[in-house]
Amino acid sequence: MSQYEIIEKYTPILSKPSYLIVGLPDAGLVGVIATEYLIERLKLKEFAEIYAPTILPPISHVQDGIAKSPIRLYHNHNMIVFHSWIAIPSSAINVISRIIVDVAKKYGISNIISITGLPIQDRLNAEKLNAYWIANDYNTAQDLQKLGLMEKFGDGYIAGPYAPLLIESHKNNLSNFVIVVESFLDLPDPEASAIALTILSKYIGFSISVDELLKEAEDIRDKIKGLMEQTKQELPTYASNRPMTYA
Repeated sequence: MSQYEIIEKYTPILSKPSYLIVGLPDAGLVGVIATEYLIERLKLKEFAEIYAPTILPPISHVQDGIAKSPIRLYHNHNMIVFHSWIAIPSSAINVISRIIVDVAKKYGISNIISITGLPIQDRLNAEKLNAYWIANDYNTAQDLQKLGLMEKFGDGYIAGPYAPLLIESHKNNLSNFVIVVESFLDLPDPEASAIALTILSKYIGFSISVDELLKEAEDIRDKIKGLMEQTKQELPTYASNRPMTYA
């Protein structure tokens, strides 16, 4: 029996080039906040749910009174968003990375973009948040270097749900890079998400205002504090009590 199943409402038709944007809970919930804002502001359509009962906790996400899988897929004309409403257990992140790669291949997408946070000390007093990229192959790295939207991450390590995705996508000849923005570790960080979204919009070429995201930062923190608590329990297991991402 397969470890997961994609239940589609319909199959989206995407123009080329197309992109798979991944938002999974980790440091500062930077990726999750970014993808949820994308879904809302670009009015992306939900077209599929991913069921993985053997690897995920028995949690359903309830929306407008209806229980759904906590991992769902959304789309517009050239973008699919892979969004999780629950923290991913460390025991499941390798399988989740394979699921993400399978989703990209199923819908003919060769470009995967992930979004995450880089916890820094004294984040509260940081006047500027820096953004970096981590790529899974030389060609992608060259392209990002030329664009100059972010700095190269350099030497270090990345742990958590995006780490195996970089390797798994490379094995399957898919381009994957991670937008890494300085952030809080265990507090939701909409400001970091806003920076990531600005970079993403310039890279893909769409228009999005992050004004509302910044204006509603405190409301967002209150709204997703439950998810942050779930994620805080998983964070130490991703990197054996080392920092999530370290340069």
